[in-house]
Amino acid sequence: MSNNSEAWRLFIAILIPSPVKQAIGDWCKEQRDKLSFQKWVHQEDYHITVQFLGDTSPGRLDELRLASMRAVSNIRPIHMEAHGCGTFGRANQPRVLWAGLSGEMELLKQLQNNVAEENKGLGYIPEDRPYRPHITLARKYREGHKLETDITIANPQFGSWTADALVIYRTKMHQQPMYEKVAEIPFGK
Repeated sequence: MSNNSEAWRLFIAILIPSPVKQAIGDWCKEQRDKLSFQKWVHQEDYHITVQFLGDTSPGRLDELRLASMRAVSNIRPIHMEAHGCGTFGRANQPRVLWAGLSGEMELLKQLQNNVAEENKGLGYIPEDRPYRPHITLARKYREGHKLETDITIANPQFGSWTADALVIYRTKMHQQPMYEKVAEIPFGK
């Protein structure tokens, strides 16, 4: 492990299996010439964020792991499906391109609430906005370019899986892939 004075940028997420990542990555490669986003997410970095934690001392990893274990103790594996796409931001100049999710969304929201509640006790403040689970594909639409088509019309099917663990990721800025798994916590049931 690293020096405890160094802050790690951490977040908690659900891992996406390789076949689904591959399907998403293939679709994104086809879209790069059509959609003028500046930053495309590396295929290995696709995930579903549960809670962003921010800069954290590596010495707190054990307590985060224990809090996550408590959060998933009553959660069974969650059936998920990745499909469709959409954007956040202005319709003609979006900030984020994302893939949509379906499946056991109420169970996913319960998991997210459990994680946020457990981490609140550690001093991590939950976001004020509602939880909108998605898979980020690209960021920063290029200035001066307008999104001419409604990409929500495209309904790519990326695959389904059963999520059965949380992952704590460390962000390593300016690296590809950018996210390093530092802990994996299996669901309790």
